[in-house]
Amino acid sequence: MNQKLNVTSLSKQVYDHLLEQMNNGAFLPGSTINISKFSEQLGVSKTPLRDALIHLELEGFVTILPRRGVRVNVLTLQDVKNAYELIGCLEATVVMQCFELITADHITKLEELNAKMLEMIKTDNFEYYFKTNIAFHNTFMDLSDNELIKKTILPVKQRLYEFPSKVYISEWEKGNCGEHQQFIDCLKDKDPKGAASVLKNIHWSYTVQEDYILKFHAMREEMIDQEQASRERS
Repeated sequence: MNQKLNVTSLSKQVYDHLLEQMNNGAFLPGSTINISKFSEQLGVSKTPLRDALIHLELEGFVTILPRRGVRVNVLTLQDVKNAYELIGCLEATVVMQCFELITADHITKLEELNAKMLEMIKTDNFEYYFKTNIAFHNTFMDLSDNELIKKTILPVKQRLYEFPSKVYISEWEKGNCGEHQQFIDCLKDKDPKGAASVLKNIHWSYTVQEDYILKFHAMREEMIDQEQASRERS
């Protein structure tokens, strides 16, 4: 926390640093960030910090409270439902638009990444599982030249994957890999509508995934409460 940032694009670096701090649990949901204290710890002025916080507020990570600091937002079930609906629609749109650009090499890469994810589940390597999962979806998302879609979807996924190495349900992740295989099979069968439907109506369907989502959300809330209680005792 007390490392100095010696970079040219300070606001971007501060933004990335804040995201990392939220992701690893240094800033818990519901907690507040003291702007003056944090800028001093980083060795930067308040201007790039405020710029970064405004960016994070626009993406839903924090709420700026006038004269009271910044609150890290709690991820609600409604937030999750909204995120699933948005991601499902956008990924399905990209697949339909870019289907002809998906080559045999892309399909091979998707199969390799999915196989790696299954191996990571066996070894409980969930930190890299989530990173590999992002790489799987980026394999086809990166084919799109619609930068607005990609810029919109990234922070939404980042919010969903807070504390990725601490909260996981192996049965759910195995099911996700099975859905990945359904998606791959549609690509092999030259079935763009089927591939888009797997993403929108199964993989990112809140209704289909609801039981696991509720379980995951409860586990995540319990972890946050335990961490908060531990910090209050220390």
